[in-house]
Amino acid sequence: MSTRLAAAVRAARTATGRGSLPAAVPEPPRDDARWPAVLLDPARALVPFMGRERELGELSAWAETDVPVSLRLLVAPAGFGKTRLGNELGNRLGEAGWTVVPVPHGREAATVRGRPPGDVLFVVDDAAARPGLAAMLDALARSARGRTRVLLLARVAGEWLRRLRWGSTLWARLGPGDATQTALDLPLSHDLTDDAVLQAAVTAFAGHLGVPDPDLGDALRAGPDPAGPDLSGRAAGTRVSDLHAAAALVALAAAGVPVPADEPSPLRALLDVAVASWAGSARDAGLELSLEEVQDVVAAACLLGVDDTAAARDVLRRVVPGLPVRAGARWLLGLPAAAGELGSGPGGSDRLGDLLVVDRLGRSVSMVGSCTWGLSRKAALRVVRVARRLEVELSELPAATALAAELLRRAADSAGDDPRTLRTAFLLKQRSVVDASVDDVVRGERLVATAKDAVGRAEALVDLGTALRDVARVSESLQILEAGVEAWRRIAAGDPDRYRTALVSAVNVLGSARWRAGNARDALVAHQEAVELCRAAPERDRGWCDAEKARVLISLNVAQNDIGTPQDEDESFAEMLPILRDLVERDPRQWSVFLSTALSNRSVTLTESRPPEALPFALEAVELSRQMVLQAPKRHRNELGFALTNLANAYAALGRDHEAVAPLAEAAAVRRELTRENPATHTWTLAYTLASLGAVRSRLGDLDEAIALEREAVLLRRRLAREQPARYRRMLAASLSNLAVTHSRAGEPEEALPLEREAVAIRRGLAKDGQPGEEHLAHSLSNLGVLYAELGRADDAVAPTKEAVDLLRLLATDDAGRFEPALADALLNLGAALIDAGRPEEGVEPTTEAVRLRRELARHSPDVHLPGLAAALTNLVSVHLDLGMSDPAAEYAQEVVNVRRRLVDGSYAHEQDLLRALDLQARVRRSGAVDGRAIR
Repeated sequence: MSTRLAAAVRAARTATGRGSLPAAVPEPPRDDARWPAVLLDPARALVPFMGRERELGELSAWAETDVPVSLRLLVAPAGFGKTRLGNELGNRLGEAGWTVVPVPHGREAATVRGRPPGDVLFVVDDAAARPGLAAMLDALARSARGRTRVLLLARVAGEWLRRLRWGSTLWARLGPGDATQTALDLPLSHDLTDDAVLQAAVTAFAGHLGVPDPDLGDALRAGPDPAGPDLSGRAAGTRVSDLHAAAALVALAAAGVPVPADEPSPLRALLDVAVASWAGSARDAGLELSLEEVQDVVAAACLLGVDDTAAARDVLRRVVPGLPVRAGARWLLGLPAAAGELGSGPGGSDRLGDLLVVDRLGRSVSMVGSCTWGLSRKAALRVVRVARRLEVELSELPAATALAAELLRRAADSAGDDPRTLRTAFLLKQRSVVDASVDDVVRGERLVATAKDAVGRAEALVDLGTALRDVARVSESLQILEAGVEAWRRIAAGDPDRYRTALVSAVNVLGSARWRAGNARDALVAHQEAVELCRAAPERDRGWCDAEKARVLISLNVAQNDIGTPQDEDESFAEMLPILRDLVERDPRQWSVFLSTALSNRSVTLTESRPPEALPFALEAVELSRQMVLQAPKRHRNELGFALTNLANAYAALGRDHEAVAPLAEAAAVRRELTRENPATHTWTLAYTLASLGAVRSRLGDLDEAIALEREAVLLRRRLAREQPARYRRMLAASLSNLAVTHSRAGEPEEALPLEREAVAIRRGLAKDGQPGEEHLAHSLSNLGVLYAELGRADDAVAPTKEAVDLLRLLATDDAGRFEPALADALLNLGAALIDAGRPEEGVEPTTEAVRLRRELARHSPDVHLPGLAAALTNLVSVHLDLGMSDPAAEYAQEVVNVRRRLVDGSYAHEQDLLRALDLQARVRRSGAVDGRAIR
C-alpha cells in the first residue's frame, strides 16, 4: 500500500505541474510549511474527522449510561486514529454539557482528585506508559456529583493492563460491564476508501498551507503515466497516519517544498522533508551542524526527551560535544513539537520519531553509547518505554528489535537497582507465547533483589521464573516459580478476588514449566487448579478471568494431549475457542498469537486421531500466522514455523505427502534462522520440523535427502536429551525410529537395526516410568520385526511383532479410529513374519484380519489406506499359495490388481506397483509360487 501512496504523491505532482524539486517559487513558503512533521499532530485536527461513526456512536452510548463510574479501554496500533477518536468524543460530549479532562503525564491521581462537579470524561492517552494509573483508578472510588467516565487509549493491552486488576482497589466497586475493552480496525468505515481519505487530507493541508487544492481525482484514476501502478478503486485499509503523510507530501509539494521523488514510504518521505527543515533552522540559528548531526541530535531528543533547557543541553553534549550549548538548546527547544506518547517531542508523531531513532541509532553503536551512558533514573525509564514501543511498532525493521534489546540492556544498567525501571521493562513487554531473553533473566534477578513489598516480590518471582523457563533453564525456573506461587497464595488468602488473576497466572506458568521439564501429569494438576480458580471468579471479574482462562486452557490442552485424554482435550478446546475468538476481536495484536497457537495445537491432536478434521484448523493457523508476520516479521516467525509444520503433518496424515513438502521446507528455513539467533529456545523446534520433513521425503522415495534430514534431527535431539532427558527422550526415540525406517527403505537394514533397538529401549524406559506412549513402543516393535526379517532372521522377527499387535489391540479397544490403522500394519507384519518363519498356517489369521481392517479403513479414506490394503492382499495371496489354496489366491490377486489400478496417478512408483500386481496375478494363474518374502 505504501508504494501506491507514493505513486499518488507523484501523480499529484504531475497534476499540479510542479515536479519533485521546483527551481523557485513566487513567494517564500508559509511558516507552517517549514515544519512538516507537525501537520500530522492529532491535537491540531487539521484534517476533518472522517469515518469511525460506528465507534463514536458506541462510545457515546457508553458515556451516556446511568452508572456512576465506567471505564473503556480502546486499543489499536499507532496511526489508526485512537487519539483523534478520543478528541472527537470529547468534543461531542463537551457540546452535551460534559467536562472533558485530558489527563497529563505524571499527574494521574491528582487530576482525578481535582475532579470538577458534573459529568466528567477523563481521557488517558497512551495508558500503557502511565505508572500512576493504578493510583488514579483508586482515586475514582471517591463519591462524586455526576457521572465519571475514563477513556483509556493504548496500542496494546499487555502486561500493564493485567496488573491493574490487582494493582487497584477500584474493580470491586464496579459492576459487570462497567469496565470494557474494544479495538479499532481499518478501514475507517466500510464505505470510505483510502482515496477519499487521501483527497480530504490533501484538501485540508493545502488549505492550511494557503495553496490551491491539488485535485487528485484524475491523477488517481489514470496514474502519473501508463507504466505506473493503477490507483483506481484501491481497497481501504491503510493506516490513517500513512494516508495523512502522503497527503502532506502532496500539499507540501504544491507549496514549493522539495519532496523526495522515489521514497515508497510516505512516512519516510515526510521524515526526509522534516530533516531538511530542521537543518535549515539550525543554519538560521548560526549552528554549524551537518545533516547527519542534525538527525542524530533530533533522534537523541526523541529517545531521551527535551522537556527543558537542561535536558536539551544534555542531548547536545552527548551527540555533538563542542557545539555552543546555549544557542543549541534554544534551537532544539524551538523546534515545533507534536504530542507523543511520552510528551511533546521535536520529531513529530511517535511513528516519525521512532523511525528516526531506529535509522540513526540502529546503525551506530557509538550513537547508542553516547545516548545511554550515565542516564538518570528518569531518563533510563524513558529509554525503557521507547525501547518497548520499538518492539511493538517497528519489529518489521531488522534493526529495530536488536536496537530495542540493546537500549533495554543499557537502560537497566544505568538504572541499577531502581525497581520502577526494572518493573516497567516487564510491564510494557508485549505478552506472547515464548519470547523471553537472557536479558530478561538478568532484569528479573535484579527485580527480585530490589522488590520492596510482598506484591512486588511475588510479581518479580513469576517474571524471573517465566524468563528462566523461556531460555531453557527449566530446573531453576521450577524453583523460582514454586516460590512465586507460594507468595501469591499468601497474598490472595487475604483478598481472593483482587489477587485471583495473579495467582492463576503464576500457577499456569508453573504448570508450563513442569511440562517443559517433561512432567506432563504434574503440569496437568497445575493447569486444572488454574482453570478452577477462573471458574470460581465472580461475574464482575469475567472479563479479567476470561483472558487468564484462555491462556490456561491452551496449556491444559497441550498437557491433556501428552497424557492421552482425548475426550478431556475436546472439552477444554471447545471451552477455549470462543473465548479466544472474542479476545481477538477485542485486541487482535495481543491475542492473535494465542489463537494461532491454539489452532495449531488442535491440528496436531486431530492429525494423530481424526486426520480429516485437522486440516481446517491447520489452514486457519497458517493464514493467521502469515497475517501476524506481515505486521511484525521478527516477532511471529516462531508461530509461523509451528503452523506450517503442523499443516504439513495434516497433509501427510491424509496421504497428501506432495502437498506437505512446500510448507515443511518453508518452516525449516524459518526455524534455522530462529535457531541461529536463539539456539536455547528454538533447537527443539528445528528438530521437530526436520523430523517431519525427513519422514515425508522418505515416503516419497527421496531417500538420500531423507537420511540427511533425519540424521540432523537425531543429532539435535541427542544433545537435547542429554540436557533434558525427561522432555526430549521421547522425541529422540521418534527420530531414531524414523531414520531406521528410511534406512530400511534404502535397503540398509544393517544401519537401521541398532537405531530401532535404541528407540525400543528408550520407549520401554518411558513406559516403565509411567509415561504415555504405548502406541509408539508398538510401532518400534513392529518395525524391529520387519528389520529382523529383512536381515533373514525370521524367527527373531515374530516375538517383537506379536508384542506390537498385542499392545495395539488393547489401544484399539479404547480408540478404534485412532489405532486401527497401526493395528492393521502390525497384523500385516506379524503375518509376514510367520510366513517368512515357515509357519504359513499361523500367518493366515493375522493377514486376513489386516485385510479386513484395511478394507474398512479404505472405505472411509481410500487415498490413505488403499496402498495398505493392496499390500495386505498381496500377502494373503502369498500365504494361500504356500498352502496350496489356488482358488482364494486367484480371487485376492484380482483384488490386488483392481486396487493398484485405482491408485495409478501417472507416477512411476504406482505404475510399477500395478505391473507387479499383474505379474503376481499371472503367476497365480500358473499356480506357481510367489518369489520373495512377504510384503510389509
